[in-house]
Amino acid sequence: MLIESLAAMAVVFLILVIVVQLAFVLVAREVSQSAVDAAARRAARPTANLLVVQERLTEELESVVPGAHKVAASVESVSGTINVRAAIEWAPPGPDLVPVVIRVQSQTLVVVPP
Repeated sequence: MLIESLAAMAVVFLILVIVVQLAFVLVAREVSQSAVDAAARRAARPTANLLVVQERLTEELESVVPGAHKVAASVESVSGTINVRAAIEWAPPGPDLVPVVIRVQSQTLVVVPP
């Protein structure tokens, strides 16, 4: 009886860990997508310096994404379109069961003054 209850508690704990990590990865994904969308809008301005936008995005992702370890961001302008991509190595709270890489991207047109 004692072994069965310990096994049941271990299973419940494992399920709880997985649910908490899933919730955190969803939060990290949404926060990173919002940051990448904002960076694309900043880079679309006619006077924007893409290198500065890229550095700011990297710093922003490191500070706002819970559990971010390594952040790689790129901001490119290709024929009137701004492409912003980010890859984040993410570590969940608690045990690190599987390595997770969050990849987000955004695309917008360059703003042309009238």
